Amino acid sequence: MSTFAPLSSAGDTAKAAAAAANAAAAEKAAAAASSQPMVVGNEDFTSFGKVSPSPFFDGSASAFTPQIGGEPMKVLTGESSEVPPVQKGRGKGGRTPNNKKGQLPMMPTPQPGAEFDPSAFPYGGMPPYNPYFPPAQGAMPHGMPPGGMYPPSMYMMPPQYPYGMPGFVPGMFPPAYGMPPGPAQSSANGKPRNRSQGRNNANASKENRRRRGGKVSKGSKDRDPSPSLDDDANTTRSAALVDVRKTGNKTKLTLAEAMPHVIEFAQDQHGSRFLQNKLDEAGDEEKAAIFEAVCPQAAPLASDVFGNFVVQKLFDLGTAEQKKALAFKLQPDIVKLSNETYGCRVIQKAIGAVSKESQLMLAEELKNSVIECIENMHGNHVIQKCIEQMPPDSVLFVIKAVEDKTEKMASHMYGCRVIQRFLEHCPTKDLKPMLNHILNAVPRLAQDPYGNYVVQHVLEHGTLEDKKCIVHIVRENIVNFAMHKNSSNVVEKCLEIATTGEHAGQLQEERAYLIQTIIGPAGSSNAPLHKIMEDRFGNYIVQRLVEHSRGAERAQLCESLKMAEPQLRQSVNGKHILTTLHKEFAQPLSS
Repeated sequence: MSTFAPLSSAGDTAKAAAAAANAAAAEKAAAAASSQPMVVGNEDFTSFGKVSPSPFFDGSASAFTPQIGGEPMKVLTGESSEVPPVQKGRGKGGRTPNNKKGQLPMMPTPQPGAEFDPSAFPYGGMPPYNPYFPPAQGAMPHGMPPGGMYPPSMYMMPPQYPYGMPGFVPGMFPPAYGMPPGPAQSSANGKPRNRSQGRNNANASKENRRRRGGKVSKGSKDRDPSPSLDDDANTTRSAALVDVRKTGNKTKLTLAEAMPHVIEFAQDQHGSRFLQNKLDEAGDEEKAAIFEAVCPQAAPLASDVFGNFVVQKLFDLGTAEQKKALAFKLQPDIVKLSNETYGCRVIQKAIGAVSKESQLMLAEELKNSVIECIENMHGNHVIQKCIEQMPPDSVLFVIKAVEDKTEKMASHMYGCRVIQRFLEHCPTKDLKPMLNHILNAVPRLAQDPYGNYVVQHVLEHGTLEDKKCIVHIVRENIVNFAMHKNSSNVVEKCLEIATTGEHAGQLQEERAYLIQTIIGPAGSSNAPLHKIMEDRFGNYIVQRLVEHSRGAERAQLCESLKMAEPQLRQSVNGKHILTTLHKEFAQPLSS
């Protein structure tokens, strides 16, 4: 059993008694200690004796001498001549002579009977920290917490514990069941030594930003990755394509040399560009040879990010027979291609390039999928192209498919575009049922984010009766329509077409009623004009009214706004109206 013999210290007589009183408690706690092999510095202690913890003491300079392996531990004093100087490294991570790889720094050999000198030890006056041989749990009767710890410091505990923590004395080492991870290896300039590590970190940061919903560069999700160095080393690539990728526009490769690899070229970024450039200057025989190679693979190439450009080029430069043959190859997959990012471009090009007969052949495949294509972000462009390029009687199948769903399509993000193309390119007699559905739904469609564009298109391209009907509906709901974000656009359109539109001369009566409804009776303060002029949407209606007013109505409008000028000057929206008035009349309303 190991005991602690307190050494007398000058000036601590009063505290020695307190220390002695705690000796009994220390001996009782040490009874539970157990043995454990231990390495201290470069000394191999084959047996680790039962070490009694230091009694708690409040700032006393008293020291205790533990026994290790049955022998008193040798403690140094600061005046010992045998204390070797601390050897430092060379500042670049080199090891000192006494610090061999895998060993802790050599500590001074303790001398018997000497007092403990904290300045002789590193780590803030503590014995060296050994992470490799933790003591048995019995060696720490006060109980150390499990898990890894950093080396104890004199600053970890209040000053009344001179050795850094309660129950800790020289010769006792903390448990170290785990060590914190070391820093990542880096080069002298602070960059990662492993290049892939830097790329991985960059990719991880980008992925983290994406997961957090952070800002990502525009189009980064849809952008095709550029060829990498590994891609350049692709051993399956033909020598001709490798040459084109290396030399670019400066290549001396001829079209005849690339002919055996046309499909491979078409699906490569550089090869596709090479073929497109060569087709522009190729003769009929060379174009025919490329066509013969591409035509059997037209559908797969139409879906390819680079191959679709080659197919489009053939529709631009090919003969009528070649275009017809290409269209025939695309026909079975037209619905699939129409709803794809790249395929829809090829189908649009085909519809605009082939004959009417080939157009009908392609359209035949779309008859059962019209609504599917309209509601698709890519397919709706194909339907619009059909309406624009094909004769009106050839797109009746599209009109029939939309008629029963007019209101739904008019409120759809993509469907509203298709209806606008109908109004632009199809005769009114074919659109009568569709127009009736639109007119019956004007109050709702006018306030719809997409439907309001359909109503505006009817005002621009519809019949005189259709326009009169819409102006009448707007006049009856003028305040509600003028103060709504979407329907305020319809009100502005009504003023425009009734003043300067195609049927302006035949809409004078409707125009006069509409403007008079907005201005109200002379001197009235409850007219719609006063309700909407300070509204964030209604003020635009007043500005258009100033621009489109004529004669007596213009004078009446000017007088009404002059009376409201003090009120208009106090609001941001009112100031917009005053600015328009100043531009129209070239002077302020009042001096």
